Amino acid sequence: MNASYTPASIATLMEQMAKMTSQRELRELERALLELLGNFLGCNTISLYGVRNPETEPELKLLQVNDGNDRLVTPEDSGWLAAGDEARKAIAIGRDNRAPWQYGGHVWQVVYQKNSIIALLQIEHRPLLEEEASFLSGMVRIHENYLRLLYDAERDMLTGLLNRRSFDARLYELLEQGNGQQTLALVDIDHFKLVNDRYGHIVGDEVLLLVAHHMEQILGPYAQLYRYGGEEFGIILRGEPALAHMRLEQLRLDIAGFIFPQIGHITISIGHVGILGQMLPANVVEQADRALYYAKEHGRNQVCAYDQLLQQGNIAPHTSYEGDIELF
Repeated sequence: MNASYTPASIATLMEQMAKMTSQRELRELERALLELLGNFLGCNTISLYGVRNPETEPELKLLQVNDGNDRLVTPEDSGWLAAGDEARKAIAIGRDNRAPWQYGGHVWQVVYQKNSIIALLQIEHRPLLEEEASFLSGMVRIHENYLRLLYDAERDMLTGLLNRRSFDARLYELLEQGNGQQTLALVDIDHFKLVNDRYGHIVGDEVLLLVAHHMEQILGPYAQLYRYGGEEFGIILRGEPALAHMRLEQLRLDIAGFIFPQIGHITISIGHVGILGQMLPANVVEQADRALYYAKEHGRNQVCAYDQLLQQGNIAPHTSYEGDIELF
């Protein structure tokens, strides 16, 4: 990067920053960051790794690579691996100092979110000049700030789960893809109104937080979790239907066996359906909701599958007429 900035170089920088901050999808935001850094630092290769367990036993997962030839690669099926010595040192240094760390032919830079290291940049580069190091730190801070804006825009303020807006957008994506390996589940806390009426909304909020926490613990690696509204949650699970049903049953048993502070035991009811062949997100939600309604009307504290209920004749198929307006 040159010590003197021409109007043309500043204009190009502004254009690429605008491109980066126009993204609404995490992977595209990451790609835009690598493209910007590659252009202005003149790097051979930049790799972006996801980081988990940064405080204990750090693990890395390769997310994006800019190979220096204007090619950005998103690796498929890259798994988590124990961090090497250099990466571990970079993470340890990054906990106290967010400036780039240089070692051998690499420059390392941590990326933070919500006071925790979530990613690590590995840049093949000669030792950075002072202005280059400042540029790198500054761009990463802008990236972090924008990550936080995206996080707040797509998250429920109470539970930290994804919100209804994210839920709707994800359903549209899955219906367009039509891969048949996703399941939508709707989860409702049984008799939650009684909890609020008897113990107050503060205790009710604590119940919601604890249920969300159990969902993350049981289903987090296999699903996307949403606060759908009130005491109802949405879950989009990966994998074939029988496996999804088993995991939802595990969640139900886990909640039923947990002792909630002040109120003791509560239960949940769950309805689920495969995401395949429906015309609109409203159709998918309506089917999962019918399975949920059946579960609540027939004893609660159970998991019901829409397709199975249809096959058994417990519910009748719903016909959508052309021109109907469906809202959810």
